[in-house]
Amino acid sequence: MPQNYDYDLIAIGSGSAGGAAAFVAKAAGKKVAIVEEFKDKLGGNCPNYACVPTKALLNAAQVYKTVKNSSAFGVYADNPRFDFAKIAEYRDSVVNQLTGPRIERNLHNAGIDLLWGRAYFVSDHELMVGDKKYSAAHILIATGSREFIPPIPGLKETGFLVSDQAVRLTQLPASIIIVGAGPVGTEFSQVFSSFGVKVSLLQQGPQILQREESEIAAVVQKHLEENQGVKIVVNMEIIDIRRDGEEKVVRIKTASGEQELRAGEVMIAAGRRAALADLKLEAAGLALTPQGKLKLNEYLQTEKAHIWAAGDAAANWQFTHTAAYEGDMVGRNICHKHDEAADYGVVPRVTFCEPEVGSVGMTEAEARAKGIEVGVAKYPIGNLGRALIDQDRRGLVKLIVDRKTGLLVGGHIVGRQAGQLIHEVAVCIKAKVSAAMIAKTIHAYPSYSEAVAAAAEKLLKME
Repeated sequence: MPQNYDYDLIAIGSGSAGGAAAFVAKAAGKKVAIVEEFKDKLGGNCPNYACVPTKALLNAAQVYKTVKNSSAFGVYADNPRFDFAKIAEYRDSVVNQLTGPRIERNLHNAGIDLLWGRAYFVSDHELMVGDKKYSAAHILIATGSREFIPPIPGLKETGFLVSDQAVRLTQLPASIIIVGAGPVGTEFSQVFSSFGVKVSLLQQGPQILQREESEIAAVVQKHLEENQGVKIVVNMEIIDIRRDGEEKVVRIKTASGEQELRAGEVMIAAGRRAALADLKLEAAGLALTPQGKLKLNEYLQTEKAHIWAAGDAAANWQFTHTAAYEGDMVGRNICHKHDEAADYGVVPRVTFCEPEVGSVGMTEAEARAKGIEVGVAKYPIGNLGRALIDQDRRGLVKLIVDRKTGLLVGGHIVGRQAGQLIHEVAVCIKAKVSAAMIAKTIHAYPSYSEAVAAAAEKLLKME
């Protein structure tokens, strides 16, 4: 690399993608810097405003539910109550232990420079960070994503929350309407309703958790409606939003006509888009696609081979684990001259609602669309001894196999510990292990993993 650059690598963004690339490059002996604009965003969106604080809130909600229902196990806790201010303290303490000073210390100890300020390109090798200019042989765009705000009439004037704000609340609203029933909207419905907030959850499409198998989403919807009291409306279109005194009114259109929903607060959970607007990409000779994305090859390089993108900014997958994978891969490709293309063939995902959802690989519909001769097996978790012990019989395991090869191509689980169980399926898909191998492997009793083995045994009997 030319020696007249300030750095071998500058990563714009301190989240999983930027951090992974920076540490790989530093371990290879490169001079590395990370740029971060906001101190409260050090470490990225996930630990500060997304996956970590939401899971802390969901954990508190589960503890509260367990205490309330303890009589089912012969344990009595009279008049259980919660203090949301204390819950907020617990949430913030978890976040603070994973972010801020801890990350600064790790970067300092590794010898990675931390540059504070907003970064933008002035040429393809140069960045302005605050009022200082820096140059680098390689630049990684790892700026994460921002909430997508749909153009709903009256929304801006009425006011609304996004997830970054909702997750930091110190007081609960009496009622809330959540627009968008993907993982974020579904998890927040769980949180708010667990603590007595009246929740309405709106989804434009035909089901909540639209990426999941319909029978998986149906289990979650049934729990939210019957056990949590959430009002769910699917196949709807929002006409407009307005304020009426202390209430916010959302007018929607469904197949049965128009109706109005009222609540003290509205939250938008309509997805996220790559945060690229402030980078002045044109100065680096880069242009976005009509969809607002960077043009990337399979190695995550832009049109300028020394400028890379990873994480949400790359707009492939919006998961912390894929961001870390991409950043690590970019770091290796830069420093070790690897020719490694991104491989998204096996990407597990988990929605931490109740019951939990874990998925990997293709859905049944996706497999059939690819012309695969599909074999499908389902096993109800309620049949397990573990489910009886825990007094929770909800959920199922669904496995999808290519009948010609016997290899698994997809797995979908809803129920307790789904996020842990799905990784057995993920490893088998990655390693091209047959469903028969799962069926023939001894699984500990009594455990939820038996449901995966039982579903695999059903597939074995189809052969």
